Amino acid sequence: MHLEIIFQLFLIITLGYIVGSIKIKGFSLDISAILIVALVAGHFGVRLPEEFKYFGLAIFIYSIGLQSGPGFFETIRNKGLKLNIIAACLVGTIFLEIMIVSKMLGFTKDVQAGLFTGVMTNAPALAASLEASSSPSISVVFGLVYPFCIVLTILYPKIIPGLLKVDMSEERRRYEESVRQRYPSIATKNFRITNENFKNQHITKSEVQEMTNTIIERIESEYPIEDTEMDHTMHFGDIVRVTGTKDQMDKVKVILGEEVSDSVTFHDNLKVLRLLVTTKKVVGKKISELKELTAVGASISKVRRAGIDINPTPNLTLMLGDKLYITVPEKFEKRVTNFIGNNLLNFPAGDFLPISMGILIGMSIGFIPLNIPGFGYFKLSFVGGILLTALVLGRIGRTGKLVWQLSPHSTSLMKTLGQLIFMATIGTNAGAYLLQSINTLGFTSIYIALGILLITYSAFTFVMFKMLKYNVLDILGVFSGSMTSTPALSMATEVCDSGRPSVAYAAVYPFALIITIFLAQAIL
Repeated sequence: MHLEIIFQLFLIITLGYIVGSIKIKGFSLDISAILIVALVAGHFGVRLPEEFKYFGLAIFIYSIGLQSGPGFFETIRNKGLKLNIIAACLVGTIFLEIMIVSKMLGFTKDVQAGLFTGVMTNAPALAASLEASSSPSISVVFGLVYPFCIVLTILYPKIIPGLLKVDMSEERRRYEESVRQRYPSIATKNFRITNENFKNQHITKSEVQEMTNTIIERIESEYPIEDTEMDHTMHFGDIVRVTGTKDQMDKVKVILGEEVSDSVTFHDNLKVLRLLVTTKKVVGKKISELKELTAVGASISKVRRAGIDINPTPNLTLMLGDKLYITVPEKFEKRVTNFIGNNLLNFPAGDFLPISMGILIGMSIGFIPLNIPGFGYFKLSFVGGILLTALVLGRIGRTGKLVWQLSPHSTSLMKTLGQLIFMATIGTNAGAYLLQSINTLGFTSIYIALGILLITYSAFTFVMFKMLKYNVLDILGVFSGSMTSTPALSMATEVCDSGRPSVAYAAVYPFALIITIFLAQAIL
């Protein structure tokens, strides 16, 4: 029997991939076809254990959190408050629409709770409702509207580009441009010291770097300089290679003197390396903690992360896959390369201790009852606890010798595997109640649920895109996070061909989950 269940799981996944690959006029269901195949299988009696759903959710949400952790906290600082206000308004609008329609049609509170949790496709909110009322009507209505609403929620990311008549490659370009505005490009230029003050004053390399916030990579001087000498006096007439932003370069020009446009040959026996951070000795550490580089006279002039150039400040925490521009004496090139890693394939992919420990911590946090004055006790739930934990662990990178980050290959595998198992499980279990719910309540609840979703989605899409000028990548991430829908996030990521929706999703998910649980309980 157990082997039969495993066979059914992989049969659903296989058929889903086959159906999803079929294209009609350029449109395909892609991975969402797995849910449709699972719904049909559930109708014909296939049942996957409920535990499969939680296993899939655990590894999917944990990998999403780790990947989104660094960007999540940055988003909160930049525009996270606005995104959460939008998410709260979206959830609140759906709630009010359901209350108004239910009042007009005379629905009981149990039906209202089932309708709201089903429209939101939110299992934790359903569980919260069932804790407040044991009425079977809640589960029946949820089972009726849930399959249709989750399919619409998943397919909507496919619809948005056509609805707004946008080119997703152009949207990605717009997003990258906005990122570049927040992170000015970093350039490398040569300057000749013509400032007369350098003739009479003792001015060191570190003092110039501190005044300009730049990195001085190399110096061509008639005075001898030791390879491992980290700080020394700069002299009138020296030629200096400097890395920094445009504004920083302007300061350098005032302090040092004229820019040298011609190519300069440096005789300092230094090399500039471009290395990927791929060793556990470096991942999660601050630049100031890399004493191994200081010992050999190496310095980091630039950090490139996810296509963005970042100033290498001492407090910058290095992440797996960061590209470092390092100036190093030639004789220490191999030593520094081995220390940084420069090979993602060598990063340990089979270290499951951080994964299992992180998920355990997240589950424990999710089960802790929190008391909110005026609302009583609530829990972040299984999913919420894991997501919040993963976000924090992804941001800090490491704790002592324990590295929380995963290689890109491991993250991708975890996300895909968890997503497939989750969609197959919820599909078979929801499909089991499909005809029963239709026979009991008719199609009225389905019409109401789909109508509310379409109206709300369309209105918020228009407001966010046309009036608030949000990028489609952020819109899809906010919608997925507001609906706490991991399958919708998966579709949004695929449509956008970018990880940006995951950041917006992670920024609003915790708050949206809490609001949805509160409102579901408030109905009863």
